[in-house]
Amino acid sequence: MSSGTMRSLKKRVTARDHNTCYMCGREADDDEVLDLEHKRPISQGGSPDDMENLGLICQPCHDIKSKAEAAAANRLRRRRP
Repeated sequence: MSSGTMRSLKKRVTARDHNTCYMCGREADDDEVLDLEHKRPISQGGSPDDMENLGLICQPCHDIKSKAEAAAANRLRRRRP
């Protein structure tokens, strides 16, 4: 997906969500930039450009979500023969 498409999607999601983190519900401060995040990872069947699969996420929530996803992926790898 091009960077122009991502910028456009982020603009639309920011307007829809009022610059609020979808995980904790906190509105971003004036100088804070929230990341555009796939709620369901593409690797797990999430759509890359579906507005329902996109949300804004603050850095603390992003860190928590990323660590949880990495731990889940590691557990799956260990189970495979």
